[in-house]
Amino acid sequence: MPGWPAVGRTDDQQLVEALRRADATAPASLYDSYAERLSDYAHSLLGDRERAAEAVHAALVTAHGCIERLREPGRLRPWLYALTRSRCAVRTRGSQGSRSTAAAPAYDDHDTPEERELAALVHEALAELSGQEREALELSLRHDLSTAEAGAVLGLSSRQATTRLGHAREHLENSAAAVILAKVGRAHCPDLSAMVDSWEGPLTTILRRRLSSHISRCEVCLERRERHVSAGRLLDMVPVAFPPLSLRRRVIETCVNPDLAAARASIVEAGDRFDRTGFPAPAERRGKGRRSISPAQRRRPSRRTAPVVAAVACVLAAAGAVAVIAGQNASDGRVTRAEAAPDRVPALITLEPEQESPPPDPAPSPTATPAGERSEEDRKASLPVPTPRPARSVPARRPVPDRPRTTRTPAPPPSAGRLAVTCPADIGEGAGTIQLSARNAAVSWSATTSGGLNVHPQRGQLKAGAKSVIWVTAADPGESGSGRVAFKSAGGNSNCAISWETAEQEVPDPPEDPPPTPTPTSAPSTAPSAEPETT
Repeated sequence: MPGWPAVGRTDDQQLVEALRRADATAPASLYDSYAERLSDYAHSLLGDRERAAEAVHAALVTAHGCIERLREPGRLRPWLYALTRSRCAVRTRGSQGSRSTAAAPAYDDHDTPEERELAALVHEALAELSGQEREALELSLRHDLSTAEAGAVLGLSSRQATTRLGHAREHLENSAAAVILAKVGRAHCPDLSAMVDSWEGPLTTILRRRLSSHISRCEVCLERRERHVSAGRLLDMVPVAFPPLSLRRRVIETCVNPDLAAARASIVEAGDRFDRTGFPAPAERRGKGRRSISPAQRRRPSRRTAPVVAAVACVLAAAGAVAVIAGQNASDGRVTRAEAAPDRVPALITLEPEQESPPPDPAPSPTATPAGERSEEDRKASLPVPTPRPARSVPARRPVPDRPRTTRTPAPPPSAGRLAVTCPADIGEGAGTIQLSARNAAVSWSATTSGGLNVHPQRGQLKAGAKSVIWVTAADPGESGSGRVAFKSAGGNSNCAISWETAEQEVPDPPEDPPPTPTPTSAPSTAPSAEPETT
């Protein structure tokens, strides 16, 4: 870590107690303990020393005025970093990203060209990370915050901060390992050597990314990366951004000078936005606070209530239409009623009003009745005869065809990974290669040998669709022989029967005997020669 003042947890608690009892020396102690750390962190966010100094000034003045917001004195360190981050977000509002596009610093304090090249690579690799990943890496490794404390500064959970830290650390170490292993690790990995054998000079960005991708999935290169590369040491190569000398006097004077009470109150009021834990609310959540909502926006319906209002309006409109349909038409006196069939648009049924027929002429009575009196029969005959009501015409319901039921076909289970092995028929001069590939999914494998064979590496893991080459050598290449390499994996087992032969030296054939030379005689003898007798 950089050489700024070391502050322990006990020192934090004593500093909080001094701030709460309004000790006159507390602002100076607060500045001396954390100003350099906070200035370096603010410079990493803003990329400008002057704006970083303004953010640190506002953060320390806010911490002095709002120390009662901090519930746990042991969390003073992440609380100060969160205040600084909040102040930096205010100064980057309206610009794209949380960090200005500052040029890479000149690493003149490094002695060798290799160190300067590696320091520039660290600056480039950090710029390739997202904002939260880079901040999680710097807070944890450069500023010595725990994962939970870094998550509290960033407004993340401990698990989210751990995930971002792991990704950022792996990216930085792979980028640096691409430069280091390209120079010292060629002999240990044939694939890495094939990628950089024909290259001279500094690595380009494209070639570095290809090497980083190879290192992340090569077991040999991962082992050498852990041995030669450390993310903490790489971050130490970034120069520290110290605060200006005049900042200390400004901070102490703003905190204790009575004439600057108005300026102090303005700074504290601008930063007085804290959540339930006492930490400043992240910049991305401030739009949800009460202070950022105007009265006009409070009266405006929210997006969640808009669908509910629309649904209520539709129901009221439908009820009004039904009431109009069910009413009586004043022009013709018809009464209509809506009847709805299932799964069908309601059909209107018209009912004709009852019409009274004129009474029939009274039949002549056979007997005369006194004037002004009517018989019972005449009275019954004069009553109107009720007209039968017409039958209601109800439309016949059409048969609803049965709809075929659609059944969802269950999705097939994901296919398991399978290890494909390409075996050589033989290995010339006692050395050769075996090609492995993973199909459908990632596969972990291990290899065992017999018959005097050796393989390197003996185990590994392949991503889906990835290929790898392992070397197989004979323990005694001077003698011919045969052996077997067995591969075991969750996706199946495979065997390779391999043989090798030693080239035999050709031995020249011995010279042939010359044919016998016949001896000349005076005359050929026709008689058979008699063998001498043995006495």
